[in-house]
Amino acid sequence: MKTLNLTFGQPAYPVAVTFYQPAAIADFNQPPRRPLVILLPGGGYRFHSDRENEIVAVQYLAQGYAVASVTYQLIGQKPVYPTALYQLANVVAEFHRHAEQYEIDATHILLVGFSAGGQLAALYTDLWAQLAGTLRFASQDCAVWAATLAYPVIGLRLGWPNDAAEQQRIAGTWRLTEADQLVTAQNPPAFVWTTATDELVPPANAECYVQALRKLGVPVRFHLYPRGPHALSLARDVTAFAAGHTHDAIFGQQYIRPDVAGWFAEQLRWLHRIW
Repeated sequence: MKTLNLTFGQPAYPVAVTFYQPAAIADFNQPPRRPLVILLPGGGYRFHSDRENEIVAVQYLAQGYAVASVTYQLIGQKPVYPTALYQLANVVAEFHRHAEQYEIDATHILLVGFSAGGQLAALYTDLWAQLAGTLRFASQDCAVWAATLAYPVIGLRLGWPNDAAEQQRIAGTWRLTEADQLVTAQNPPAFVWTTATDELVPPANAECYVQALRKLGVPVRFHLYPRGPHALSLARDVTAFAAGHTHDAIFGQQYIRPDVAGWFAEQLRWLHRIW
């Protein structure tokens, strides 16, 4: 595996990206063009969660994907939006324009977002053509071909965050925050999952988005698992306990859900069918 720390974007919207590239296989006649995952970890727009970052990237690498983890705008001196969307558009355009350099297949780009990163992914798949025009990119330079949303925030009106001041810190004057109300027929296919007992981001978020996609005939696969807390990630030991873990067993155990853990393999099978 090769790891590169990169900075993309126009001067007004720089963004750090960690790019993970599977090692070349020596007996291939030429390097393959890998499908690309663009990874948006959650963290409530306050941080980028390690539970949903490199450890998830490694799972995709093991399946032959290249992965770009995006350090998008967080709450700080300026609101998250629209900066995070402009940053993401610059990342997608970079990989389209330099697909050969990165040895990726730009017709197989999967956008993966967890929690707050799921809202960024959902809004991007709604608005990508508009963002291309705003940033003066060719339209197809901003296209992605599928999206995976894990326990996503979809709209700021749907139960997270409940604090109006926090909503203001996220959105500022940007009004396009309700992803289910912005779906178009140009949205790519989506794989969406959450749990019925998510205590932080109500499952109505995912349900509203799926309903909007289905209404416009956008292919979607939806899993509403009966139980599990927010931020399950892979729902396996690897994202529940640190290596050599010896404490907080009760806390960690709730993040191991064998039924939910099947989402990752199911997503790969779904991608195989649609691609």
